Amino acid sequence: MAPPPDKPQSLVAPALPVASTNEMARSRSIATRLTEVEFNEVEAAAAGAGKKLAEWIREVALANARGSQSEEQTDPILLAEVMGMRSLMLNLFARASQGPLSTEDIRKMSAYSESIKEQRAADFLAKKRLQKQARESKEEP
Repeated sequence: MAPPPDKPQSLVAPALPVASTNEMARSRSIATRLTEVEFNEVEAAAAGAGKKLAEWIREVALANARGSQSEEQTDPILLAEVMGMRSLMLNLFARASQGPLSTEDIRKMSAYSESIKEQRAADFLAKKRLQKQARESKEEP
């Protein structure tokens, strides 16, 4: 094989395209495929947040990867229902260990669980917020 022809040496370095710091730092990409319905859902969510699709996807992916959306992802209604079910189950098991349950016992326990579930959920979220703030204050210099 013959060596490649000699190229003249360039004395001036080629100009690099001008880009923002973020664009230069972001050199990797991720591709995924969505159905038309899924794409429309994602596009609507980005538009609802007032962001470009790629920007919104990047922020959501990074927030999930970094675990910074734990509270935002907690559905307070669902959490309240879980807290109500937890209370009801604990009370049912505690009472059932003492003997047979009457219909009235079950009705009272159910009403009690229903009455306290939202407050228990709010208390749980407040406790988690305080723990997160304490962790963040320890991390600060």
